[in-house]
Amino acid sequence: MLWVFGFIIFHKTRIISPPIYEETNLIRSELRGEIGRIDNAIYESLYERKVPDKNILFLDVTSKSENGYSWDFIEILVKLPTRDSLHKLEGVLNNAFLSLKPKITCKNRRLSRYESAYHLFALGLYTHKLILRHDVFKKPTPWELPKVGIIIDDLGYDYDMALRLMELDLPLSMAVLPIAPHTKEIVSEVKKRALELMLHLPMEPKNYPAVNPGPGALLASMDDDQIRYLVDDHLKRISGVRGVNNHMGSLFTERRDKMGVVFDELRKRHLFFIDSKTTNHSLAFSLAKDMGIPVAGRSVFLDNDSSPKALKFQMERLLGFATHSGSAIGIGHPNRETLRILKHYLPKLNNEFEMVPVSELVE
Repeated sequence: MLWVFGFIIFHKTRIISPPIYEETNLIRSELRGEIGRIDNAIYESLYERKVPDKNILFLDVTSKSENGYSWDFIEILVKLPTRDSLHKLEGVLNNAFLSLKPKITCKNRRLSRYESAYHLFALGLYTHKLILRHDVFKKPTPWELPKVGIIIDDLGYDYDMALRLMELDLPLSMAVLPIAPHTKEIVSEVKKRALELMLHLPMEPKNYPAVNPGPGALLASMDDDQIRYLVDDHLKRISGVRGVNNHMGSLFTERRDKMGVVFDELRKRHLFFIDSKTTNHSLAFSLAKDMGIPVAGRSVFLDNDSSPKALKFQMERLLGFATHSGSAIGIGHPNRETLRILKHYLPKLNNEFEMVPVSELVE
């Protein structure tokens, strides 16, 4: 087991640089740029017509792959108080979408006097469905509030930011990297504040080693004993965890044999798993269910784009998804922009939703 001692000595002596938050941050494609233009056109149009946030519901976020591209298909429902307000919003949207041609095309259908739908295509790929509806009858407010769980990933490098996030009046689930300069201190603070502690387990991405998931990553080239050793070692470094989610891992989570070894170790310890879904072809969710591991999947990354407009859009996407589905899981990261948006949404999160640790949302 010489590799074990080499691993320990290497990581005790080297200076560790903070890892990239998510490998999805590195995916810069023409499609992603065009989807951003659609998102922005929708946001600006709703803002111009002063549509309240509570009337914008994200009904579905589905991972899709086609022609070498991967993207999240989004379905949005916008509720309008009158038919006149619906018609006026249609006019604003028609102009906005017309300006996006030729790479973005739109098919608009009038479904009834009270409802219309926009189907949007970027580079010929179906990316958005936008429904406008004048609700003639108000639906009764459900007694049970939608549940929202938020994970803060990649903790271990910025101790001060970790503390500031923990000071929020939210039951955040704190996912800590096993090998980082401040892992030990942050784990201690998470336990002291009785927040939910998770292991943020580094796994191999498809473009490794050009993209490095950081020290202690599980690699597809490792045999079962090596994977078991690392999982055990990481769980000892972060004792008392309730569950695990993957850091990167677009390659590793597609390997049924390798994830099976990881889940076997989690099952022994009665731990849950949250699939960060860094690939549309992840087998983690289905395999965990097959093996009896409590599991859930990420609904929304909150801060892949840290601009204020994008953060607000993602937060509304998370809350809309929760409202429609009953629950949703968001993943954010320790930075000032994410802290700021969470502070801004505190009243809404605590009054209109039930904030819960993600362990309450696993199947």
